[in-house]
Amino acid sequence: MLKVAFSRSSDWGHGFVGQVLLDTDRALAGWQLGFDAGFVIDNIWGAEIVSQADGRVLLRNAPWNANVPAGGRAEIGFTATPGGSVPDPSAWLLHAPGLGEPPVPVEPPVPVEPPVPVAPPGIDIAGVTVLESDGVARFRISLTHAATAPVTVSYATEAGTARAGTDFLAATGSVTFAPGETTRLVAIGLVDDVVPEGTETFALRLTGATGGTLGTEVAVATVLNDDGPRIHIADASVVERNGGQANLTFTVTLSEASTRAVLVRFATADGTAVAGEDYLARSGTLRFNPGETSRDIVVKVLGDRVIESDETVLLRLSHAVRGTLADDEALGIIVNDDLPRLMTADAMTITEGDPGPGPMQGALSTSGREIVDATGAAVRIAAVNWFGLETTTFAPHGLHVRNWREMMEQMAELGFNAIRLPFSAEAIQKGGTPNGIDFHLNPDLAGLSPIQIMDRIVEHAGQIGLRIILDHHRSSAGNGPNGNGLWYEGEFTTVRWVKMWEDLATRYAGNPTVIGADLHNEPHGANWKSWAMAAEIAGNAVLARNPDWLILVEGVGQHYGEYYWWGGNLAGARDRPILLNQPDKLVYSPHDYPNSVYPQPFFYTADFPNNLPALFDRMWGYLWREGTAPVLVGEMGSRLTDPRDRAWMEKITAYLAGDTNADGVQDVPGAGVSYAWWSWNPNSGDTGGILADDWRSVNLDKLAALAPILPEAAQAPHQAVFTVSLTAPGVAPVSVDWQTMPGTADETDYVAASGTLVFAPGETSKTVAITLRPDHVPEGTEWFRLMLSAPDGATIADGNGIARILDDDWVV
Repeated sequence: MLKVAFSRSSDWGHGFVGQVLLDTDRALAGWQLGFDAGFVIDNIWGAEIVSQADGRVLLRNAPWNANVPAGGRAEIGFTATPGGSVPDPSAWLLHAPGLGEPPVPVEPPVPVEPPVPVAPPGIDIAGVTVLESDGVARFRISLTHAATAPVTVSYATEAGTARAGTDFLAATGSVTFAPGETTRLVAIGLVDDVVPEGTETFALRLTGATGGTLGTEVAVATVLNDDGPRIHIADASVVERNGGQANLTFTVTLSEASTRAVLVRFATADGTAVAGEDYLARSGTLRFNPGETSRDIVVKVLGDRVIESDETVLLRLSHAVRGTLADDEALGIIVNDDLPRLMTADAMTITEGDPGPGPMQGALSTSGREIVDATGAAVRIAAVNWFGLETTTFAPHGLHVRNWREMMEQMAELGFNAIRLPFSAEAIQKGGTPNGIDFHLNPDLAGLSPIQIMDRIVEHAGQIGLRIILDHHRSSAGNGPNGNGLWYEGEFTTVRWVKMWEDLATRYAGNPTVIGADLHNEPHGANWKSWAMAAEIAGNAVLARNPDWLILVEGVGQHYGEYYWWGGNLAGARDRPILLNQPDKLVYSPHDYPNSVYPQPFFYTADFPNNLPALFDRMWGYLWREGTAPVLVGEMGSRLTDPRDRAWMEKITAYLAGDTNADGVQDVPGAGVSYAWWSWNPNSGDTGGILADDWRSVNLDKLAALAPILPEAAQAPHQAVFTVSLTAPGVAPVSVDWQTMPGTADETDYVAASGTLVFAPGETSKTVAITLRPDHVPEGTEWFRLMLSAPDGATIADGNGIARILDDDWVV
């Protein structure tokens, strides 16, 4: 028996994603599937298009799923246009060797049971309170839930103490809720006069519902008379003091003087302040004599020395006589003046260190085939992939056995100058609970969200001379690229993808540590044209928010039937290049792997491995070699235990160094092709990592293989770390400015800096790390200091910390 099922995972009106599942009880060795369709397929995975014309589509198997065993299944996915009401495919026919001629009809999908009817919504109406001078009372009519068909209900006004024609305008009518709509307003006109008459009411009654059931049928409109002076009360505040009593003064005013006395009652009520503990309760009647327009009400506040947040007390007005309440409540704020004290501890004595290679300077851009820094110097990015933020761990891996800063400093010591940091859209846009972390080893990560961990990584990378490439690895948290091979999946739509990149670009704008956006990892399910258009939309959106970033665009999986690595095929960029609003920010970023990751046919030809340089060049290298744009190979890696892998490694490192035919001579001058090795993590099943399984030992074999293209190892600069603390946690944010000040050490010995520390409520400790400037000059032990100033929410008890720099340049 042959069965076929068709479904849609999403439909955006002008297009949709379709899935086809072909079940068979007979073994197939090559197959073709035909059907009638009212749409045009523009991108497909799991099959190839033979033809589509006059509403008839014919597909054939992909190379890897030609053989389907008996009882097996073939899966096909595609994107097509248009979407919306276009009908599902029909008239399915399967042709395969051994099935006979003509092609065999395939059973259509089993009809889906009709949805369970939804109960009709309830209809309710809410009352309203308005001033007579507002001129209209708006009643809100609502449904308990949206209906799939129109819902109609009639209404009519009913007099109360307010009279139709004299106080309001009688009205009848009906409202209709469109499908999906849940709220409608009915406006009833009011008659604004100059007659003092007190508060009045009338009602609006609902009747005759169709498509729904009546719940609350009647709602009352309360019309407040505002003829005569309006009574206003203003908010007030007072500083608490350390003892005794302070006056919290509320001012009550009339909108105009009256010829008769105006009276209003008042009473205090607890806010966050408590009567008897923080203030003395008070109530009474306030009298405005004829001609008076302003009176004060004083509430006594009780002072103390308790560090606490600002507190509030309410003063309420009621029962106005010969006047109308415009405000009936005021907020009194008792401002706390009991503050914690700030203390600065000396930094631990630290050795000066020795200078290493110069780092990249400022924001990066491109010039021809080169990536250049802010000085115009050509640079090669030699990055390492540190994955985990894209998985359900919601944090980089390895933190269960090591400190995160320690691992980053090891990366810098080994010679890498950047980190490619994979993440998921779910981690950024929905958050998640980071796990798999030993918080005894990583106490400063406790309680942080995924994006806050990303912030910490960016901050420390800047301190130790590393740069960060942000890589959108997948949509939902998990392993590998998106299953559909596209840049969107499920609830994480293209619109949300672009918005995510805009938010990240804004978040790190002005921070030179983050150098670029790898827009999406391995879009292997897309054709080059579709992916190029999406990449331009996202790339230009990023640059509008952050013009300093590089935009990294990966390849697809196949182009015009020529298959390569997922994300590695950039052949289509020759005829359809990426065009950004800032052309000097484009970097192409293919992926390239060896035989052990997947045994591609080109690893088994007679001319292997000499065929590889030309293959690299055709798939992605030509863009760099011809000077179209720089290339950064975003993923390349191996365990280097397969002899074919070692041959690949020799050829690709030669190519990246500019030796495009691997004859030992540099053919293309300059810094060479940039790259990001996969991976730092030892838990990558395909490639292993730079680190061994203990997450500490280094795989020296891999470092030796990377040596021709690895920058000279740079020593992470030493830092003097000051601790600034509060004697007690604040109940509101506490801030204090800081700056370095010279002693016997001056700005040739350390990087002068200044800033502001902000303690969140409950926090009592912050650190300031000052980077030292290493040299080879014998100069003895020196010192400088960190000075605090301008505290807000605290007082300074000890505002100076000393850092001593131990010289390590000795005279023999």
